Amino acid sequence: MKRTQSGTQSENPPQSTRAPHLGTIMLSLSAVWSLTMLVVSVLWGSRFLFSPFGHAEQGEYNSLLDYLSIPAGAALVGSCALLSLTLASILLTLPRLRTKAVATVGVFAVVLALVTTVVFTDTLVLAYLGYTLSLQFPPIPVPVLWQGFMLLGPGLWVATWASLESRHWRKRASAEPDNRQPIRGSARVAVGVAVAVPVVYASTRILWAMGIPFGLSPEFYNEGLQVGMWHSGLSLAIAGLVGALLTLGLVQKWGERFPRWTGPLAGRRVPLLLATIPASIVTLALFTGGMGLIHSVLLKGVSLDGNWVTIGPTLLFPLWALALGWATYSYRVRRLGARAALRP
Repeated sequence: MKRTQSGTQSENPPQSTRAPHLGTIMLSLSAVWSLTMLVVSVLWGSRFLFSPFGHAEQGEYNSLLDYLSIPAGAALVGSCALLSLTLASILLTLPRLRTKAVATVGVFAVVLALVTTVVFTDTLVLAYLGYTLSLQFPPIPVPVLWQGFMLLGPGLWVATWASLESRHWRKRASAEPDNRQPIRGSARVAVGVAVAVPVVYASTRILWAMGIPFGLSPEFYNEGLQVGMWHSGLSLAIAGLVGALLTLGLVQKWGERFPRWTGPLAGRRVPLLLATIPASIVTLALFTGGMGLIHSVLLKGVSLDGNWVTIGPTLLFPLWALALGWATYSYRVRRLGARAALRP
């Protein structure tokens, strides 16, 4: 009898000894991020910390935060951090609320992402991410690291929402055995947009690298040749085309199972996180970079005349980001539905 009890206890350990749920981990990381941002914003507003978010002189960067005074900017950042810390603390303290707060967490993640990408950051994060993806590794300035840290917050909240929603899908599977989702028409349209924009962007950079100054003045093109600008642009173009190719997998069978040419991986299911995490990171970076470029045109008076091709395609980056984000979300819903359908 004792053996049976001990065996039962080993098979079903008490809740206190189980590994923490992924949602708890993400909420804890969100709380740490929020507290850090709150402390930094207070130090920045009190002038004890110099320019953590790239705000040394007004108009120096392309973020809307840069147009506010330091006390006002610090108050705005601190308010967002305090709200984030409050929500994370409530959900950590009262775990029973998590199942009812899935929609709330999702809305908060979207709102925080919009505020961060539209107001707090500019083109720098996207620029250095593009360099990294094209295997170029220039030194990263401190303001860029801070902007990347700011974007980490929305990313953590998106991960928290995804974890909580996954539990919702598992509960739904027990009530509705067949949750398989077809590929939405809107997902196909989104993938088409998310492929077309980088192809347009990459085409101009490839032409320049081939010696064809399409849309550029001779003077500007020659200046770019001297500093190797067009070869650097070619690397970014290749990275964009690779990203466009991978985006197609969000509505193709090989995006769910590895194709034959992948060798030992052929036929295996593509891990959901392997597809959705990189796509989510790129979505945030594209949107913040695209909005920074739009700020440059609308607020800084950057003209599209003369060398319009250098800026024109990049103004479509927010559209690219929204399309990629929706395609990724649709892909995730479809994969979760298929996974739930396979569960006994």
